[in-house]
Amino acid sequence: LVYTGKGGVGKTSVAAATALACAQRGYRTIVLSTDIAHSLGDALGIELGPEPIEIAPNLHGQESDAFFNVARYWGRIQQYASSLLRWRGLEEVLAEEMTVLPGMDEIGSLLWIAEHHDSGNYDVIVVDAAPTGETLRLLSLPEAGKWWMEKIEPIGRRISRLTGPFIQRVVGMPMPGDDVFNAGEELFGKLEHLHDLLTDPDRTSIRVVLTLEHVVIKEAERSFTYFHLYGYPTDLVVANRILPDEVGPFFRGWYEAQQRYGPLVEHSFAPIPVLRAPFFDREVVGIPMLTELGKALYGATDPTV
Repeated sequence: LVYTGKGGVGKTSVAAATALACAQRGYRTIVLSTDIAHSLGDALGIELGPEPIEIAPNLHGQESDAFFNVARYWGRIQQYASSLLRWRGLEEVLAEEMTVLPGMDEIGSLLWIAEHHDSGNYDVIVVDAAPTGETLRLLSLPEAGKWWMEKIEPIGRRISRLTGPFIQRVVGMPMPGDDVFNAGEELFGKLEHLHDLLTDPDRTSIRVVLTLEHVVIKEAERSFTYFHLYGYPTDLVVANRILPDEVGPFFRGWYEAQQRYGPLVEHSFAPIPVLRAPFFDREVVGIPMLTELGKALYGATDPTV
């Protein structure tokens, strides 16, 4: 269950509340954040780390760490690239910094999804994704990786085998061995596997969180279109922070705007169901309040359905 949306709409709270609701129904659940600016642990009131920790019965949580992910998924390739830059005269620390593939920390966060799926340790994986623009960019990476693996990697491997020993002996430039290419193949193979998981409507649900505001709704509509163009199954919309009917005069303008935008959202995303979550009279922080949010969202229904 992948929750995404414009920054500030409360997707972290919705994701955490969903994970708690799943765990309370008996599902072995993990909730993880793929956002660089993590706030999942803050919402839960628990310090999370780069590997899963137990939060509550049937529930684990995780906030992936950039350095941890780079070492885990990019380590061997980075070692070679770093040696190449050091050969060109760069200092070791600078070489290591420059050989981190842009977006590799976020890619590593996404790869955890496939890893948890394949482990069989969990029945439900709830993802607090990055804001929609970043999520769309990351979800396009598996397709780019597949193209690289099919078109470029075989050529690079052949060239390295034919000319590598000569270049290394005469010029002194380090050349990539089979272990480097194998690491690249493994990485992009994992990305392709992740793509297969995320585009399978029987296993994945992409869920858009929004608030009833003009700018937020417009971005959600665009994101909804882009997700479907990429083949990612978006099958639920969550309208968050709905004001109650008994608002005072100060919030009357906001309330009336929400009343206008509510039917618009229902119409725009039809036949996709739209769930509504209320605006609470206090911060939605900590397990008790997140449990209340989960009940308000799903009631007696199964959050995974």
